Amino acid sequence: MIASGKYKEYYWIEILSKHYNMNSLISEFPEFIIDKCLSVISFDSDSFQPTESELKRGWIYENEIAYFDKMTEFELSKISLFDVYDQWLIFDNKQRFKTMEIFVNYGGFSTELNEYRKELKLADTKRFWNQIEEINPNRFILNGDKLIFGTNKQSEIEKVKASCQQRV
Repeated sequence: MIASGKYKEYYWIEILSKHYNMNSLISEFPEFIIDKCLSVISFDSDSFQPTESELKRGWIYENEIAYFDKMTEFELSKISLFDVYDQWLIFDNKQRFKTMEIFVNYGGFSTELNEYRKELKLADTKRFWNQIEEINPNRFILNGDKLIFGTNKQSEIEKVKASCQQRV
């Protein structure tokens, strides 16, 4: 139910979403996101288009990506911010990029590069890692069939792993 590993400078963990999801991760570890720069690639399988009110609070929408440059507890508490099939990139400093493929919509998507996986699924994973390397976020979250959390800090993965093991 829990898989974890390392790809270059990123540590990652995958958990079935029915056991541990984005709500669980954010409520237990808001420090992974508070005061960080958030890029929402996918919200409920599509772009997150901020409302007029959200734009006034500081959201920016460019190239079908929604950005918030210094995430606050207030913004993070908004129920409308996350759903199922969400994909986020989190940066310590403000960053913009042109595009990222929505991988969270692919059934059974995994960050694990395992030669025993079907070729098509392995190709998706390779494209994912290529885009992560190019964009270079400090953290990423995909909340689909599985919750996938990645970070460049091994200590954060250890915290999430310990929390998951208590729940599962």
